[in-house]
Amino acid sequence: MNSDKYYPYKAAPLGYDIKALSPHISEYTLYFHHDKHYCGYVEKLNALLKDLPVMQNVPLEGLTKMNDADIRTNAGGIFNHELYFASLTPEYREPSARMKRKMQESFGSPENMIKLLYDTAMDIVGSGWVWIGEDQGGRLEILTTKDQETIDLDKYVPLIAIDMWEHSYYLDRQNRRSEYADAVMNVINWVGAENRLSDG
Repeated sequence: MNSDKYYPYKAAPLGYDIKALSPHISEYTLYFHHDKHYCGYVEKLNALLKDLPVMQNVPLEGLTKMNDADIRTNAGGIFNHELYFASLTPEYREPSARMKRKMQESFGSPENMIKLLYDTAMDIVGSGWVWIGEDQGGRLEILTTKDQETIDLDKYVPLIAIDMWEHSYYLDRQNRRSEYADAVMNVINWVGAENRLSDG
């Protein structure tokens, strides 16, 4: 994640080989998703801020809250995608005992949380995101946002973001969104999510 950086923004590389998530997410999809969609938001935000020096001193997280819809959308497109790519891993590991305790406390069981995460993703209509956030009391919540909106970063620490826009899956699975949601569950980076918990 590069959410603390300032203008001019540079696209963050994937933290793994572009082929590494196959067969769950193909090289072809990752290439277009990262190098075209995500990098496009970086280019657009830089262009928007080029002649706005005051905005150049605002960190990316702050830009996701701007009233200006173009700035907010493109900043969200960067923030959300950086967390999305960091939320995936080719080296899947089950949630740790610590993370499972968090899931148990917040949802009754890890299984309940995973099912709710999947169901919430499938309930999104149109373009949007499903998130796992940690609230100020240390409890986990599953949240959704539309388009490139970001969850309230004053209230939640974002742990996981799952992109449910069509460009995340259409090249691999066409309209079979449930297959994509199933596939993502096999590559969630629970280690990274745990490292983002507020108590480290």
